[in-house]
Amino acid sequence: MSPADALFSLARDFTLKKARKIARGPVPVIPTAHKITLGDPGGTVFDIGFATRDITPKNYKTHPYWMAGYGIAKRITGVLDPITASAMWIGCGDGGIVLVSCDLIGLTGYEVKEIRDSLEAFCVRTGCRHITVSCTHTHAGVDTMGYWGPLPKSGKDKAYMRFIKNTIAELCEEAYLSRKPGRLFYGNVNAPELLHRWRAPYYTRALLHRFRFVPDDGSKETWLLNFPAHPNTMGGKNTLLSADYPCYMRREICRRQDVNIMYAISAIGATDIGEIGEDGTERTILGGALLGKKAFEIENERQLSAGITVVSQPFIMPLDNFVLLLANTLGVFNARKCAAVSSTGTGFISEVTYLGLGDTQILTMPGEMFPELVWAGGYEGKETSATGEGEEVNPTPLSEIFGNDRLMIFGVTNDMAGYAMAKNDFVLDGEMPYLRRATDRFGRSHYHETNSCGVHTGDVIADTCKKIQKTIKDE
Repeated sequence: MSPADALFSLARDFTLKKARKIARGPVPVIPTAHKITLGDPGGTVFDIGFATRDITPKNYKTHPYWMAGYGIAKRITGVLDPITASAMWIGCGDGGIVLVSCDLIGLTGYEVKEIRDSLEAFCVRTGCRHITVSCTHTHAGVDTMGYWGPLPKSGKDKAYMRFIKNTIAELCEEAYLSRKPGRLFYGNVNAPELLHRWRAPYYTRALLHRFRFVPDDGSKETWLLNFPAHPNTMGGKNTLLSADYPCYMRREICRRQDVNIMYAISAIGATDIGEIGEDGTERTILGGALLGKKAFEIENERQLSAGITVVSQPFIMPLDNFVLLLANTLGVFNARKCAAVSSTGTGFISEVTYLGLGDTQILTMPGEMFPELVWAGGYEGKETSATGEGEEVNPTPLSEIFGNDRLMIFGVTNDMAGYAMAKNDFVLDGEMPYLRRATDRFGRSHYHETNSCGVHTGDVIADTCKKIQKTIKDE
């Protein structure tokens, strides 16, 4: 056995030994969530508020903050553009919900629970029925997961994490207080030229979705945008803090029209902004500007009826990736850990939330989905799949579960649980699974599996969505 193999075995044995106490416990029973509905049939008036704030760390010159991606212990050396957090109150009838979006790599369900717990009194006072926290997943942002610091020490800064949680709570209050009555419109436009899929099966869905709120008093509009491009455009050599292309999308929109903007990523697995520009910085700026321009090309906009539906369904994410379990055991990141049916005997408590705004449908996802898991038509057959298995081994695409080919995904939302991909595209290294990249039968490299909870991630998400759909129909 080589020294590397011996070290790998030692780390795996240590991790599984530490996990035994949890694994011996009972697997929690997860109750079925109830459907929440707000609004009156035939109503047209939403009340919507918005608040935003700069969350760029001010002391980055004197205090170390680590880049969120592309290797460990890479210190932020400057700021290309500010990172922000925003909150949007969406109400109708006798209550509402709050959507939050932050220019961060991600927050775990553990931290989202802390944020929600701090807002319990706010929810009682305002009639807020649900708070959802999304991250735009910028790899040029601050490490808020812990993976990219000077391992085995976490890359998270405790003071900055407190600042983020407190800021989100304050923004929820500010968004509620700024609410105004008005009409909500939805439309979309196809933008395939702004997507690049760099891993088989090379399947993409390139819809740019836009919700547009128009206040009755004629004041500033609020837009909610959604697109399936990974904000890792700045590249691996970058050490400048940036919101990546979402910043330049927002700037281009506001250059054309002064509006409030919230952005949520969609299913971004192996999917980036189109290959434009000479380098990462130019690609970021140009790609964002072109996406912002595209938002003004929407021609199929329609007004939504004033109704909100929420089903927030917790579930247990089985954890087969012992490297993630080791990181959690060492305190690199926090998680709501529990006993589970998995190779490690453990799992994370996570959630999928269904949001209906009028007749539109949104699913919030606890990580980075590959598009073929969401929209039907993208699975490989056995002749071309990485494993040689047919598409029948894969879970039912979410669009088929909900009968909606234009189903929207808000990724890296309410939890960060890594990648979810098709079973017949899931390949692990035989000697160092979840640590070393694998090569499939066609000689193609497989990185994403090393940052996935395991091969069953897509299955449990699909099963959770089936549970949600049943709840919607039955209640």
